[in-house]
Amino acid sequence: MSGIGRWLKWVLGMGGLIGCVWIESAISQYEGDIPPQPGDAAAGRRLFRNRDWTATGLTCIHCHADFNEKKTPDGYIRPGYSLFNSGYRTELHTWNGEILGSLREATSICMIRWMTPRVEGATEGEAPEKHHLRQIMAYLRSDELVQEKKARPVEPMWAKDLPSDRLLKVGEANLGQRVFRRSCIHCHLDDGSGPGPSLIRNGYSRYQIAKKIRGKDNPGLNGLVMPPFTRDRLSDRELINVSSYIFQK
Repeated sequence: MSGIGRWLKWVLGMGGLIGCVWIESAISQYEGDIPPQPGDAAAGRRLFRNRDWTATGLTCIHCHADFNEKKTPDGYIRPGYSLFNSGYRTELHTWNGEILGSLREATSICMIRWMTPRVEGATEGEAPEKHHLRQIMAYLRSDELVQEKKARPVEPMWAKDLPSDRLLKVGEANLGQRVFRRSCIHCHLDDGSGPGPSLIRNGYSRYQIAKKIRGKDNPGLNGLVMPPFTRDRLSDRELINVSSYIFQK
């Protein structure tokens, strides 16, 4: 069974009861390759960068840059790695570390997890539209993003444990505000107009905030779970400081 098939089985066990017919159709829909069509790469670029087509308000650019972050940084630190030159990466991972076998699996799983209309009672969405999947894949494999048709896999630094309560209480909110502006504000706008909720008077403890940022035991909100930050995207010190800032908002 493919990686998406394994993931959907996990969803069935962990995310609530989902119809078996939908599971089977979603698995079969994403087997095999999807040949690109003329104009797909340009359409995929628009989908990557605009949120008006998604059901959740989240799109690819919220979590992944589509440029070389080291050479041309834009000032944001996103939860996911840049997808520049990733179209032919030899190994891809889900947000929780599972190794996937293809770009198609990785793209479709991200869309189901964060972009498509939500499945009632679960923390994922419906199967994506085939043309959306095809277009985003065409963009990721386009000459604009691919320098060479091979790329080494990225090894994320998964955080097994959170900083202690004692450390979380000594975070510096003024430094955390800088982290918030770089990593959080494009989803969590104060007026609530972003894909994530406003965090003003959020009522969370520092520990609860840190858990959400690291993606631990996070039930989500309205069927949507926040994309987690690994330690190489957001260090423990940055986590401590931004948790203090969000706590006092």
